Amino acid sequence: MATIKEVAERAQVSTATVSYVLNGTGSVTEATRQRVLAVVAELDYQPNYAARSMRGRSHTLGLVLPALATRLTDPLLSALLAGFSEAAAAQGYYLLLATATEEQPEQVLAAQFVRTGRVDGVVLLDVQTADERVAYLAQQGIPHVCAGLPPVGHAVPYVTVDGRGGVLLAMRHLLGLGHRRIALIMLPSDLATSEPHYQGYSAALTTAGIAVDPTLILETGRAQIDGVTAMQELLDLPEPPTAVLACSDEVAFGAMHVLHTAGREVGRDVSLVGFDDVPMAAHTQPPLTTLHYPQRDLGLHLARLLIGRIEGHTRNQQSVTLEMNLIIRKSTGPVPGGDQG
Repeated sequence: MATIKEVAERAQVSTATVSYVLNGTGSVTEATRQRVLAVVAELDYQPNYAARSMRGRSHTLGLVLPALATRLTDPLLSALLAGFSEAAAAQGYYLLLATATEEQPEQVLAAQFVRTGRVDGVVLLDVQTADERVAYLAQQGIPHVCAGLPPVGHAVPYVTVDGRGGVLLAMRHLLGLGHRRIALIMLPSDLATSEPHYQGYSAALTTAGIAVDPTLILETGRAQIDGVTAMQELLDLPEPPTAVLACSDEVAFGAMHVLHTAGREVGRDVSLVGFDDVPMAAHTQPPLTTLHYPQRDLGLHLARLLIGRIEGHTRNQQSVTLEMNLIIRKSTGPVPGGDQG
C-alpha cells in the first residue's frame, strides 16, 4: 500500500502539500492540486482513517450531488435537504455538500470527499444498479446510506420510496377510468429506482388482463425536453396511447406542452400522470395528477439512519420504505368516447 511519502515523491511536492490537498487546507495552486490527486488515484493511496477516527468525529455528514447544473434548484432536492438538515442538526451534526463536475465525476469526488476526513459518513443519491461508489465506501469501511435501493449484492442501509406501489396506484386509477393503452415514460434504466416503476406498471396490466406493449414504454431523462421528445414519439404511433404515466413531473410538463401544441386536451383527449408532486404540478393547465414523493421525510430518515450507523446504536435498522400517495387533479379523466378496447 502506498504511503504519503511515496505520493509526495511521485508528485514532486512535500508531504505537507499532499496533506493540504487531501484535507482541503492550506494554500495550493490548482495545477499542484490536480497533480497530487492524479498521483493519489494512480497509487490508490488511502489515508489512515482509523487513526483519524481516534482523534474524534467531525460531526459532519457528506452528500455528493450529481453533475447537473440545475440540480440545486430542484424543489425535490431542496425538500430532501431541508429534512436532512433538520434531522442532522437535531443530533448535533452538520451537512457538507459537494457537486460533481465533468472533471470530477461522482465516483472520484466521493473518494476525495472521504479522503479529507472531514465527514463521518456519506449519503448517496441517484444510486445506480451497478454503483462503484457503494463498493468503494464499503471497502473503506465508511458509514454510508443510499437514497433508494442499493445495488444487488450490497447489504447497504437505505431509505427508499415504494415506487412500485406508487405506480400501481396510478395504473389502477387510469385503468379504472377505462384506459387500456397506457404508456410509461421511464427514467434511465441504470437507476436503481427505475426497475420498480416498470414492475408496478407491468403488474397492473397483467392483473387487468392486458398484454404489455413494448412500443408504449419509453426510457428518457429527467428534463422537460425529454418529455417533449418522448410524447412526440408516442403521438407518432399508429395507435397513440389514451393515457401516459411519466416517472417525473418535469417529464410530464414536457409531455403536456406537446399535447397542447398538438391540439389534444389533457384530461379529456389524453390523460397524464406525473411523479413527484413538485409545487408547480398544482398550477399547470390543467393541474397535474401526480404521485406525491415524500422527499422531506426521505431526508429526515436518511440523516437519522446515517447518524445511527456512525454512532453504532441502530445496527439492526437496515432500511426504511416510505409510501407514495396519488394526488388526483384535472389531468386525468375517462377514456375518450368510453372506448375500453
